[in-house]
Amino acid sequence: MKLLLLCLMAGVMGAKAQMGYQISLLNTATGEPRANETVTVSVSLSNNANEVFYTETKSATTNDFGVLSLSIGNADTFKNVDFSKMPFFIEVTANGVSIGKSQILSVPVAEVAKQLAPKDKNLIVGTWCPEDIVLNPQNASKDGYETYTFVDDNTCRIDCYEYSYENGSFYIKTNAVVNYIVEGTNVFVLVYSSLGYFRDGFTLFKYFEGSLLTQYQKYLRL
Repeated sequence: MKLLLLCLMAGVMGAKAQMGYQISLLNTATGEPRANETVTVSVSLSNNANEVFYTETKSATTNDFGVLSLSIGNADTFKNVDFSKMPFFIEVTANGVSIGKSQILSVPVAEVAKQLAPKDKNLIVGTWCPEDIVLNPQNASKDGYETYTFVDDNTCRIDCYEYSYENGSFYIKTNAVVNYIVEGTNVFVLVYSSLGYFRDGFTLFKYFEGSLLTQYQKYLRL
């Protein structure tokens, strides 16, 4: 059987801690979709060290347009995964034909954060604010800033402040509650594009001598 396999997308079905994955199957000779055909699909998930942490093989049937829609994984797929080795990758074959390896752009982070037991969590519980806002609030940049309030239930409230020239002060423009993971001195704040002002992934903080450091900024606990 001659097939042209096109990887369309990989997303997250967060409620079930599964990944949604779609493949389009086309006939290489005619370009027509291979509709209503059953194929065997093999999937492997790996980290940035090329360590495979999940594999699965299943049968699936294309729809009228030649598209396979798959649900990959289960509630335990990411349970013991080392998030310090992101990004993660997915590799797929269909009927023995390799589709290739691509980066997973989002993972069911909320489900994982509930199951992982953070270390040294008490070091970061509380509200953290950029150093320039804490030390020099009158001279702080008016470009806006975020505060992060970490709670011991693995949740973090993010408050995004914007400056009001009319009132001469900062106000909370948007806020959200997300999850976080502590791995040693690394703090991963897991964020979602559905929040409207983030991309799927995480913000990485490094705990050092009572401060939280990002690539660009230093945060102090209030």
